[in-house]
Amino acid sequence: MRVAVASLEYEGNSLSLRVDRRADFARKALHRGPAILEAVAGKALALTGGIDTVRAAGAELIPVYMAKGGAGGHVDDAFFAEAMAEILDGIAAAGPLDGIYLALHGAMITASDGDPEGTLLAGLRERVGDAVPIAVSLDLHAHVSRRMARNASIVVGYETYPHVDAYETGARAASLLVRTMRGEISPRIGHVTFNAILPVLGMATLDDAPLAEVARMARAMEADGAALSVSYFPVQPWLDGPDVGITGLAVTDGDAAAAEVAATAVAEAMWTRRRAFELPAYTPAEAVRAALAMDAETVLLVDASDSIGGGASGDSPAILAALLAHAPETPAAVAIVDPGTVERATAAGEGAGAMFEIGAWQDDRQVAPVRVNATVERLCEGRFTYTGGPVAGASATLGPVAVLRIGPIRVLAASYAVYEHMDEHYAACGIDISAFKMVSFKQLMNFRKLLTPERAFLSVHGPGATPLDLSKVDWHHRVRPFWPVDDPQTPPRLS
Repeated sequence: MRVAVASLEYEGNSLSLRVDRRADFARKALHRGPAILEAVAGKALALTGGIDTVRAAGAELIPVYMAKGGAGGHVDDAFFAEAMAEILDGIAAAGPLDGIYLALHGAMITASDGDPEGTLLAGLRERVGDAVPIAVSLDLHAHVSRRMARNASIVVGYETYPHVDAYETGARAASLLVRTMRGEISPRIGHVTFNAILPVLGMATLDDAPLAEVARMARAMEADGAALSVSYFPVQPWLDGPDVGITGLAVTDGDAAAAEVAATAVAEAMWTRRRAFELPAYTPAEAVRAALAMDAETVLLVDASDSIGGGASGDSPAILAALLAHAPETPAAVAIVDPGTVERATAAGEGAGAMFEIGAWQDDRQVAPVRVNATVERLCEGRFTYTGGPVAGASATLGPVAVLRIGPIRVLAASYAVYEHMDEHYAACGIDISAFKMVSFKQLMNFRKLLTPERAFLSVHGPGATPLDLSKVDWHHRVRPFWPVDDPQTPPRLS
């Protein structure tokens, strides 16, 4: 058996101003050929799980291309065209193949294409024909288009949020691919999408959360033999496209009708729980005042509307402004993306005081910079290794970083917007979050891993490209009716 493997992972956001190009991918991960194997070895990535599984089956492995861009607004058209050409040409040059495994995110957009993964899979299917099975692993927030489902043979999504099963997802997809190549199964995909979007803050698969109930139902369907694999995709909600919605997807052995039944059941399970995904949140000022009254030693202020992991710029200073206004004498730490502040701090030097205008570096549509005198406490290179999540073991860099001191408040100003897992970005520059009453995070879910009896959290809704209230967004391309702007009694079906 000969199997080609490739990866192109990026999560887009139609509301974000960020544009990611080749240099942005290269800063995170961009590899070709055998160098891929070295880059992913020992890491808990979906691509690693797929590679390990294919190797364990005794297949010949042909690594083609790997690019990881994290989350942002959209991918530059020129880079996507380049990446797609490298994947398609590399696979074509690999010679006769028995199978293909792709690790994708599933929610990429480019300046001109709202479904680039569908474009990639359609191009790949045209190159290799219908006889070669294509297995794909996807993030739980993937926008799984009909074109993606039509051109893939196998689609498997993450089961967890916070994401802790990227490696296992790649392994599951590759395992079904191996069984297909051996003639043990004949996969059929069922794919159902409803015209609804849900707030990411409520998508945890923990405890009795609504998506946890959906997850248990999916696992039970697999255990009962209803399908080989059952996936739920509550989707990246900040994609402004006519076919974006919550998706149920199932893979069966030769039974397309059963796959459709299973996929429908999963989509309906998300739809019936749609109201339960909505969680309370505070304005920045409300959150700071509430945190002051809490007994917890440390309160995590989750800046949900400016989530870097959701594609936002990470440069909103709204929480910093609230701290300065309502808790200026309280120890607090704030992380923000602002290369301009880093440059000014670097020019001033460690120990120097200066006037800074912090935040709103890229996205000033809803908020202005905070003008404040601060001392440059530390300059550092923000390099670290992720300790868990979908990129566990991978290295990352915040770029040049400045830690500013404003009384008892510390501001970590980074040059690059980098996915937050836990507190690795703070620790990279010597900040121990346990030393502060309040600590801000620009993410939507991984902060839960930091919670202890001594640590609590408050969700904050403020300015940014990942708003919690999806009914208030100025959508341009969505089809009506759709939840939550409308409240149809039956789920509007997109596919």
